[in-house]
Amino acid sequence: MLTTKLSKQGELYSYEMITQATGIWKVISGGSVIERSTFKIEDTILKTEEYHLIDNIRRKPRESKAIFSWSTNNVSGFYKDREFKIELDKNTLSRIILQLQIMHAKERQIEMNSFSVLDKDELKNIIIIKEENIKEANVPYGKYKAIKISHQTKDSERINSLWLAPELNFIPIKLTQTENGKTNFEANLTQLNY
Repeated sequence: MLTTKLSKQGELYSYEMITQATGIWKVISGGSVIERSTFKIEDTILKTEEYHLIDNIRRKPRESKAIFSWSTNNVSGFYKDREFKIELDKNTLSRIILQLQIMHAKERQIEMNSFSVLDKDELKNIIIIKEENIKEANVPYGKYKAIKISHQTKDSERINSLWLAPELNFIPIKLTQTENGKTNFEANLTQLNY
């Protein structure tokens, strides 16, 4: 089960994503993956301020924290027991803010083709690889016309796709991850609270 929450205090936004195992997977691997990030909006870019990951769904839990310092153009923090400090560029995001950035750009009809994303303790180049209009997508929350936008890390076989519903302000109604034509992960919108 995937739950997301977006809130705002002043100019600072906070986004949280919680993934919990369900069904038989809950018995096999209890726990959850919690990701949180704060950000500000400057023009067309979501500028990440902080990122925090707590993953206790695995046998060996892991944690990561990062502070994005735009005044010194670097991101620093730790992943597991490794400290890191990396130089930023203007399109650098935390992993979970990428989804919001794609939604933000699509809603404002801004063309964006690539981003740098902090993944663990390194920056990865993410490329928007395709976009297609879906006549109708059926999810537990209802039927909607959607725009399917896919992206992947350079030199990776994994493709992540978002089905954005224009009539719901481009909120994703479906998320998938595929690799070599097989689906690794799928989440469908079941509930939406404003």
